[in-house]
Formats: sequence, C-alpha cells, structure tokens
Amino acid sequence: MLFGAVSASGGGSSIAEDETAPGSRFGELLVDEALITPDQLSEALRVQSTLASYTPLGQILLNHGWLTRTQLNSLLRRHRKRARLGDLLVRAKRITPEQLQTALARQQQIRQPLGRTLMALGYVTEETMREALCTQVHVNFFDLDSIPLDAALAELVSEKYAVRRKVVPIFRTERMLVVAVDDPTDITIVEDLQQLVRLRVEIVTSTAEKLQRALTRLYKGGPHPNVEPSVHPNIMIGAVHDQEVADLAARILKVKVLPPCWQAR
Repeated sequence: MLFGAVSASGGGSSIAEDETAPGSRFGELLVDEALITPDQLSEALRVQSTLASYTPLGQILLNHGWLTRTQLNSLLRRHRKRARLGDLLVRAKRITPEQLQTALARQQQIRQPLGRTLMALGYVTEETMREALCTQVHVNFFDLDSIPLDAALAELVSEKYAVRRKVVPIFRTERMLVVAVDDPTDITIVEDLQQLVRLRVEIVTSTAEKLQRALTRLYKGGPHPNVEPSVHPNIMIGAVHDQEVADLAARILKVKVLPPCWQAR
C-alpha cells in the first residue's frame, strides 16, 4: 500500500525524541551506542544549524560518512525514533501545521495512510510526498523513465513477484541488487529479496506511474523512454540520501545524479 507504513506517524505529538529533533536525545543515543563521537555530533549539529532547509541529523551524519544507512535505520527501528512524516513536511514548509492537523483528523475518520490523506486533500503532490518519505527512510528518489533496464534482471526477479510486491530491479553489481519499490518503509521486501536472490539488496523509490511503466518495460517489452543515446540523463529527483547507491547508479547505468539546484524539473 502506498505510504502504508506511515499511517501512524503523523506528527501530532512532540518531536523532541525522534530523529528530527536537532541536538536532542537522538544524537546522544548515537554517542551512547558508540556509533559516532561527541565531536562528530557537535559538528553535525553545527552543520544542521547553518542549512537553509531542514535536514535530519541522521542524514547529515550519513553525508559525512560518520554513519552507515544500515546502522542508522537499525537504530531508528530498535528505538522507534523514525522522523515523523507529517513533521518532516511541516519543517520543509510543504504543508502548514494547520493542514497537518486537518489531515490527521481526516485520517482518523477514513482510516487510510497519512500520505494518501494529504494527497486526497490536495495539500501535496505524490512527488512532494515521496521526497519527504525518502528523507524519512534515507533512500533515493529516482526517475525510472530515464533508466535503461537490463532484460537479464527479469530472470533474477520473477514477474509474478515483481508485480505482486511492486518491485522493479534496476541494476546489479557482483554482490548487490538495487530495486525500486513502491513502499520503501516495508523492510520485508528487502529481507525477502535477499533470501531470494542471495545478494545484498538496496532500495530506491519512484512514483506509482513510473514504477508501473518500468514494470511494463521490463516484463512485457513495453516502449522504452525516448532518450537521446549520446546524452546521459539525470535520474535523481530531490536530494541524494544514499550516496553509495547514487554513485553506483551513475557508473553502471551511465546516467547523471544531479543535486536539486541543478535539476530541471
């Protein structure tokens, strides 16, 4: 289900105990578990205070190479300190606090995920919602229409599995498979795929329409995007949250991963 894992993470309560709280107990927890040093925490907090747009503390630590995404996500899951999706949207000024409260009230009435509720109310687009979701779970948001898909990947992940779980394998290395998924908060997909393909699995996400077109291209021989072969297209939407996957994509797929300020939207 699209954004299904965020149905209880609206942001109605204080954020002082989760990843979005600058300088809070989250940073201290990282130090206590010896994942970072006090000096690294201080520097990350300093950087966070200078940024024009809000960036979670964990993402800054990832960007500096002081923490791995696996370490970060493991700690966030164990201590239930995942940044709340609604709070991220408010901090990014994509919605107002009043809109968030309206969406939370509506969500309780109709029992659907917060992401779907915000989109149904017209407060955000799917792209805006997915950008926030990528910030929440530290994965990249790729434009699958610009990615050449290797037909051999269809033999690695069966069509039946891919369609059922809304998973598109987009490239692999000797030891890693990178897939695009509809719901990047669903960790069971990674666990299942790692057992199935016997490779380390990393994920990105894309819009529902782009995922469906990619599934059709890979498994049904659908039309390929009209991309000039001599031009390396940009596949990144929004910020880079997983540098390792971004660098591998640029090298293996021969595409560009441009920062937001350079992207033509």
